[in-house]
Amino acid sequence: MVVSQFKPGFLALLLVFTHLCAQAGSDDVAKANTSRLKQLKVAELALQEAATKTYRDDKAKRLVLNSKYMSLGLHRSLAGDLDGAVAAFNQMPVDDIPATKEEFDSISNAKAEDAIAAVVREAKKTQVVILNEAHHVPMHRAFAMKLARELKKAGYSYMACEAFNLYDDFPLQKQYVSESTGAYTSEATYANFLRDAMHNQWKFVSYEPVNGPRESGMAKNLVQKIFRQDPKAKVFIYVGYSHAYEFPVAETDDDKSKMAAQLKRLTGINPLTIDQTAMYEHVDSTRQSKLYKAAVARMVQDKPFVLKSGGQQYIKLGINNKFVDMQVIYPAYSTSPVNGRASWLTTLAGFTPRDIPKELLPVTGRRLIYAYHKSEPANGMPADVVMVQTGKTPPKLMLPPGEFRFAFED
Repeated sequence: MVVSQFKPGFLALLLVFTHLCAQAGSDDVAKANTSRLKQLKVAELALQEAATKTYRDDKAKRLVLNSKYMSLGLHRSLAGDLDGAVAAFNQMPVDDIPATKEEFDSISNAKAEDAIAAVVREAKKTQVVILNEAHHVPMHRAFAMKLARELKKAGYSYMACEAFNLYDDFPLQKQYVSESTGAYTSEATYANFLRDAMHNQWKFVSYEPVNGPRESGMAKNLVQKIFRQDPKAKVFIYVGYSHAYEFPVAETDDDKSKMAAQLKRLTGINPLTIDQTAMYEHVDSTRQSKLYKAAVARMVQDKPFVLKSGGQQYIKLGINNKFVDMQVIYPAYSTSPVNGRASWLTTLAGFTPRDIPKELLPVTGRRLIYAYHKSEPANGMPADVVMVQTGKTPPKLMLPPGEFRFAFED
């Protein structure tokens, strides 16, 4: 009786709305139980407010704005805006280190080699490999995932990640990545990296200290959790930025040395240390290293590579040569005109494009689309996240093998 009082047009709209709600509540499509878009909006607003404030001096302004750009970059990476994450960090003022003539000459006389092959060859000469990342660059995690596969074949069995929750002595014991796994691991590429590692049966180790000097505390935790029980353990340690540095040499617990140097002091093991945070393409070309431009122009590689001199020494550009043993240089990855996503998601990570279900596309504004593994619990981390905006061609989801359910967030 009530329905018969509705006008035909209104009834049609009601039926459409009911259908959409049924779709959104199905097993494959639902509203996401997360707030990444909301957190991104908060970070955007915080930056806008910080930019309009008055500060006592330029240093104070720089400190505040840098923290806001950093927060924005990290939230953009969580929302699948990979270029936007790099662009945010490009807004942060940095001290410019002039390139030297010797560095440009070293590029001219160098030979390029596939980075994975080179690292694995050197890794067989030691029992510890330490690779760093920039926390806002998911591409680095795709490289780590690919490297981990080869290190496992070479006899490495322990994987220690800085990002793991410091209070979790048994990371990934439940065999899936959740919000509680740790910092940064909820980003889709990091979660895929860890899923891949679980499939390959790595032993996972957390090592962030609860208190005391951080660098030596990290190293001591690694000694206690791995090397005291297994002195011959072969360990892959995945860190952020300068924790991979072997210089300055560690002499005491609380000096200016970094974790890699501290671990070397405590164990006597000379680790293989690799930087991948200096030589990759930036969105803002004015912030791009001239050394990077020279290296990619000279070598014309389509995969991450390292440079070797005529004397077979590994060349490092834009950083102190003593910091690390090797440096990964990335080709300039383009955005695919076919799927609207960064080409490294295919060529490096090996993911496959998939259309976003049409019923998930927004009518107005912007929306985040999530793809979750069907085999994982509701609190598992997404295999991909992508932003869609009305009026723009929707990008594709980029997914590893598996079956997925989908969700959205407005």
